Amino acid sequence: MKNRIEHSGIVESVNGDKVRVKILQSSACSACEAKKLCRSSESKEKIVECRTGGIDYQVGEQVMVYGAMSMGRDAVIIAFIVPLVMIVVWLFCALRLLHINELIAIGVMAALLGVYYLILYLMNGVLNKKFELWIERTIV
Repeated sequence: MKNRIEHSGIVESVNGDKVRVKILQSSACSACEAKKLCRSSESKEKIVECRTGGIDYQVGEQVMVYGAMSMGRDAVIIAFIVPLVMIVVWLFCALRLLHINELIAIGVMAALLGVYYLILYLMNGVLNKKFELWIERTIV
């Protein structure tokens, strides 16, 4: 089993030690033989920023973008699991233990989620270091 996620891409721009790479993110069914008959397959272009690691890259160069598999897991936990646990715990405590009105409990829950996502936004620099991507040249 692989320990990394990889996508092929093309260098869009080079700025010092950072490179912007255009990758084609495709759905799981994009490799299916029946995708021309099926309407559910989709793909979209994304621009990601990677560190060069001291290597010079040229615009238009074909590269491979890598990320650790654990980054995907951590992102799902931060973006979905933690907020879900917050919602369940808060609503249980508010409705069963504190006997707060449902409308007020939902309003406070929305405010708590807003604060949580604001904290994530303010931690952007820390998260960018944690979820860093790297690239390698593709041998053609």
